[in-house]
Amino acid sequence: MTDPTQVFQQFAEQVADEFPELRKILDQAKNGRISETDAMRDLAEVMQGSPELSTRFQKVAMEALAPLRPEDEPQPLDHDGLIMHKERGLPRLNPLVEAALIERAQFDNDMPELRTGGLPRGVAPAVAVDTDVRDPVALGRMLTDASDEVAGKIEANEPARQKLIGDAATLSLVAAAGTALTKQAERDLLFDGKDDQADVPVYRRGAVPAPLVVVQPSGAALLALTPEERKQSAWTFLSTTQGRRSAVTGLVQLIEAKLTGEGFAVTVEKFDPKGQGILAYHEWSVGIDGPGAMQPAFSLIDIAAVSIAKGLTRTMGDRRGRVTLDVTPINTVDIRSVGWAGRLRSGDPILPAAG
Repeated sequence: MTDPTQVFQQFAEQVADEFPELRKILDQAKNGRISETDAMRDLAEVMQGSPELSTRFQKVAMEALAPLRPEDEPQPLDHDGLIMHKERGLPRLNPLVEAALIERAQFDNDMPELRTGGLPRGVAPAVAVDTDVRDPVALGRMLTDASDEVAGKIEANEPARQKLIGDAATLSLVAAAGTALTKQAERDLLFDGKDDQADVPVYRRGAVPAPLVVVQPSGAALLALTPEERKQSAWTFLSTTQGRRSAVTGLVQLIEAKLTGEGFAVTVEKFDPKGQGILAYHEWSVGIDGPGAMQPAFSLIDIAAVSIAKGLTRTMGDRRGRVTLDVTPINTVDIRSVGWAGRLRSGDPILPAAG
């Protein structure tokens, strides 16, 4: 069995022999003249000024510490099937879960509620909009405007975030022992009671962002779009989780109106997956084959609303009365099929329709 103390001692001796620039700092730490924290900071400053030295150091570290690197030996899944444990080392996600996340990221760009680190540079924020607009092209433009607005706020907040992280060269030292440690170091720094500064309020990691209120594009602005821009905007609405979530308000309004016309007394509530007393359920979905297959003039939300309202009414048969309506997006991008589902839950009483 590998002795970690011996491995680190040999590594320190090798560093002292091959890197005279660092030996003085190591000797000071060894003799207690400076703390280990100060030594790490001084080492980082030296390597920050010499990229070539930093590269050489990391190569030596990777080779010298290889005996301590955990072997990738998957073990049976845990009780919920999400995590695969190893005999040694960190657990990992079930590959099926990883595949599902990759599928979603392909369309959504970011998934802030599942992210613990900062937003990767170049990745667009994924933000829903607070609106009852039902036009797919207008919704797509509003989603893009919301994403751009949040991206600007994140960029403006970046200096504060970097200040929390501290000297990036310190993390580059940790990187020699593996990426997982680097990410953990960043996470610890950012979550040490300072996440209110690390994230902008409207877009925090570990949470679904609240829908953003943005200006609805004018009719003239929509008419000025090229056919390709119209297709791309409609695709942005349909293919993204935040787009389908943004459509729920307009969808609910239309479904509620149609159910009311059928004789129901409708109360609208936010979708609760644990909701009880379900009387009727109906879903509407459509395939997503790429932006080129989109028809911007196709009134997806209106058609979905009519289909869901008819399906719920058909299931209820001749029963009428007070009911609770809720609607939720269908996000099965893994099978390239998305849409919305509506439910009617019990209100008291449910009576036969008047003859």
